[in-house]
Amino acid sequence: MDTTTEDYLARIIGQKVKITTVSGCFQGLLTGVDPDRIVTLMKVKNLQTGQAVPGAKLIFGQNVLDVEIVEEPESTAEIQEPVSIESENILSQEIAASGHQEVTASLLHTIQRSVDNEDVAYTVIDQFQTNFGPTIRYLQCQKVLGLSAVGLDLFRYGNLCWLQVATKRHVYLFDILKMGPGVFKNGLQMVLEDKDILKVVHDCRWLGAILLHQYGVMMNNVFDTQVGDVYLFHMHTGGFLPHRTSTERECLTRYRNMPATKVNFLKYKQTLMKDNSDVWFTRPMPTALLKVLALEVMHLLDLRLAILDAMLADFTLLVDGYLNSYRQGLADVFDGAESSNSQLPKELQQLSILQRLRREKALKEHNVNSQGFLTRMEEN
Repeated sequence: MDTTTEDYLARIIGQKVKITTVSGCFQGLLTGVDPDRIVTLMKVKNLQTGQAVPGAKLIFGQNVLDVEIVEEPESTAEIQEPVSIESENILSQEIAASGHQEVTASLLHTIQRSVDNEDVAYTVIDQFQTNFGPTIRYLQCQKVLGLSAVGLDLFRYGNLCWLQVATKRHVYLFDILKMGPGVFKNGLQMVLEDKDILKVVHDCRWLGAILLHQYGVMMNNVFDTQVGDVYLFHMHTGGFLPHRTSTERECLTRYRNMPATKVNFLKYKQTLMKDNSDVWFTRPMPTALLKVLALEVMHLLDLRLAILDAMLADFTLLVDGYLNSYRQGLADVFDGAESSNSQLPKELQQLSILQRLRREKALKEHNVNSQGFLTRMEEN
């Protein structure tokens, strides 16, 4: 693709086009041409097979042979409408320019407002030049990383669009849709498979499946906050299991006491994904959604620490019992310590009593379903 073709494509963004490449012919909605001459199509159909292509299709400029407009723009009013510098209008302009008029503007405005005052430092990694190498080297030096991802139908055969990686101070958003499998082969795989780097994930099943089956990446050393929540429920109810798992939003509220105003962006994100599942194919990605991705993974690191503290609560209680026995002048109890060590101290026997009391309380506060699980309240 020469400069003339690139300029032509830039002028017809938002229109339905037919693009002939060295490997085939595709029809779709032209949503962008980035500085690296990568063309993005949505609602794509392979004209050779007649089959729809799920999600977005990226076409490298050097492979483009011909471009043809196949119909008038479906709607250009929003694209051409002047916008103010207010944040909501800026967001609308970003979405319109990307060709995603079907995305609910009011919901995106709500997301914008919910993250406006949040402070998070993030960097978008969407090319191998410049900061990709230094970022990988920096991540390899970390001991703990937050990890999440978004895409379409994320499981074994889904489409991975963004991979979010958080350190204590910064978040890196890897554009998998644009960079492709090379992002793993050129360094990210080493980070994810490194047994010395702890990866914090909320529900690692789907991410582990897509990384393994599509990219050959086997994640190691994972702390799953969703598993941690179920473990704590089991502990706090004296041995019962919940009838369902918790969302990251619920866990942040439960273990970090974060108010709804601080975590509602996760609820809005879920609604957006349900109504517009291909929103993560948008390029350029609206700034508000990039911030949502960064905040989502950033909070995982603090959530892990809160869950670990809660896991150690019983242990700490028993240790305090040991200390209090000595402090209360019961040191004579330890005469002949070697022989008494084989007997379970009364301080440790309190754990079984505590479990029984918790079980009784849990049965009063929860209903038991047909499978014997305690029912949790549904998320608001």
